[in-house]
Amino acid sequence: MREQLELLWEVQKIDLDLEAIEESRSRYPREIKRLDEREKIEKEKIQKEKERVEALEKERRQKERQLNAEQEKIKRAEGKMFEVKTNKEYQALLSEIDASKETNNREEEAILKLLDEIDGLKKGLSKREKDAVATLEKIEAEKKAFREKMTRDDSTWKARMDRREILAGQIDSELFRLYSTLKEKRQGVGVVGVRQETCQGCFMNVPPQMFIEAQKNNALIRCPNCNRILYWEGNGKTK
Repeated sequence: MREQLELLWEVQKIDLDLEAIEESRSRYPREIKRLDEREKIEKEKIQKEKERVEALEKERRQKERQLNAEQEKIKRAEGKMFEVKTNKEYQALLSEIDASKETNNREEEAILKLLDEIDGLKKGLSKREKDAVATLEKIEAEKKAFREKMTRDDSTWKARMDRREILAGQIDSELFRLYSTLKEKRQGVGVVGVRQETCQGCFMNVPPQMFIEAQKNNALIRCPNCNRILYWEGNGKTK
């Protein structure tokens, strides 16, 4: 029975490893998705700022075209002043020139404000782009680390499963069925250690005589409280 219990104990440890790997397997895709979302947000923030700068540049170019058009309008009006024949026409041209100059002043002020805003945005954008590059590199490194863990876990999973299959073939079929049933009913744990007269599965005390017998690993002994199989990790030596 000692050998059977030792094999079963190893199977239990393998099963716990497999459970941990399975949990990681389900977590890694979520973590990578979270990092993908962070990456997307970082890129979108930069893109929105770039679009804002582009929109202001477009507005500036439009105002500069309007300014040029008004300046041409003034030149044409000033050229006509030598052609007018009446005072009324002369005053009308003066009014037109004054209105165009007033419009130009407003456009020039607006263009200067736009240039200041664009300059400020570009300076801020340059810094944020550098910060974003560092952030994106960090995110990519984290994603790479998760992918490497996934690869290692896949390799470990296969090795553990292969070892489990070998062990399962060496364990008495009735004992293995009992273990499988207990494992299913007891949160994945069918065999537990016993120390200081305490079951390490439910942490309830076991009777002194049962504890003595359990330390020998010569018989199938189950916890009177949780019903799990008890195993003593002490090479049969009592303590």
